[in-house]
Amino acid sequence: MIFPLFDCRLSDAALAALEQPFKSGQLASGASIAKLEQYFEERFAGYHATAVSDMTNALALSLRLAGVGDGDEVMTMAFNCMSSNAAVVMAGARPVWVDVVPETASFDIDHARSQLSSRTKAVVVYHFAGYPADIVRIRDFCDEHGLALIEDANNAFGADFAGRPVGMFGDFAVFSFYANRQINAIDGGLLLSRRHCDAERARRLRRFGVDHTRFRDADGEINPASDVPEIGVSSTLSNINGTLALVSLHDVDARVIHAQSNVEILREETLRSGLTPIEPLVEGKPAYWTWLIRLAERDAAMRALKASGVQCSKLHFPNHTYSGFGEAGAKLPGTEVLAREMLAIPCGWWIDPTDIPQLATAIRDAARAAQ
Repeated sequence: MIFPLFDCRLSDAALAALEQPFKSGQLASGASIAKLEQYFEERFAGYHATAVSDMTNALALSLRLAGVGDGDEVMTMAFNCMSSNAAVVMAGARPVWVDVVPETASFDIDHARSQLSSRTKAVVVYHFAGYPADIVRIRDFCDEHGLALIEDANNAFGADFAGRPVGMFGDFAVFSFYANRQINAIDGGLLLSRRHCDAERARRLRRFGVDHTRFRDADGEINPASDVPEIGVSSTLSNINGTLALVSLHDVDARVIHAQSNVEILREETLRSGLTPIEPLVEGKPAYWTWLIRLAERDAAMRALKASGVQCSKLHFPNHTYSGFGEAGAKLPGTEVLAREMLAIPCGWWIDPTDIPQLATAIRDAARAAQ
C-alpha cells in the first residue's frame, strides 16, 4: 500500500465549481476573490484580508508594508522553504537566521534575542509544518523592541495557540493555497493585516499600485486623473484559484481534525519504536501538515520507509547554506539537529484511520531496522 506524503487531487466538487468561471470567461478576475477575503475577515475577526497569487508575494508584501527595505535586517528561520525566505531578499533586506528548538521545531526566542541589532526591523516566524510557534512570547519580544511580527502560517491553517487561531498574533500573517496545503487552490496565498490601511495599500500593490476604484473612467477607459503614486507588482489571485480555494474551505476544518486524529493513533501505535515525536508546545494545537519525528539513524529509516511505500521526507533544507543569502557561516545547532534527524510522516485526510496500523507497522519496522 502507498501512503502519499501529500494528496493534491481536486475533489469532484472543486472540478464542478470550475464550470462557471470557465464558461463565463472570468478567469483572471471575478467574484471569488472578494468572497474569499470576506471569509478570512469573518474567521479572523479584526484582521483584513488580501488574496494574492502565491505565498512568497504575500510575504514580500507584508515586509514592504512593515517598512522593510534596503539595509534592514529580518529575523527568520533557516529551516524553512525557499518560498518563505526568498521574500526577505525580494524586499532588499538581509536575513538574520534564528535557530530552532529541536524538541518542538519552534522558533528559538533566546537565540533571537542574541541576534538583535539596531538594523532589525521585523521578525518572520514560521509555524513549522503546522506546529504553532511560541507566538505569545514572540509577540512580547517584538513589542518590547518595536519590531513588526509576521506569522508565516503557510501550512498551519486550522492550528491554534492558547485557544486563538494561528494568524491572529502578528501584525501580518500569511497563508498558502499551494496544492499540498490545507487549502488547495493549485496555488495562491492570502495576507492578513492588522490595520485596514495596510490592507488597502496591499490591494493596490498587488496590481502595480493601481487604485481600481478610480483607475477607470465612466467609459471604462484608463482615467488620466487617477495617479499611481506607489508602484507595485502583478500578484493578484486569479478567479480560478479563488474558486478552488472557496470549495476547499467547505471541509477544511474536518480535514484538519482528521489529520489530528491520525497523529494521535500514530503516536500510540509507535511507542517504544526508537523514534522521538517532535512535541507541540503545551498551548499549541497543530494543524499537522505532516507528523514530525526524530530518529538517530534517520536516513536509513527514511530509505526503508520509502521502499515500503511510505512517502516520507526530510521536508526542508537549511536555507542559510545557500550562497545567495550570503550567510553560510551562521551557527545553528538546533537546525543542524533537525536537518540530521527529522523526518516528516504522512498523516493527512487521505489516510483512512483503518490503514493507520499498517502505516505504524512500517514506521516501527523501519525505525528498528535502522538502529
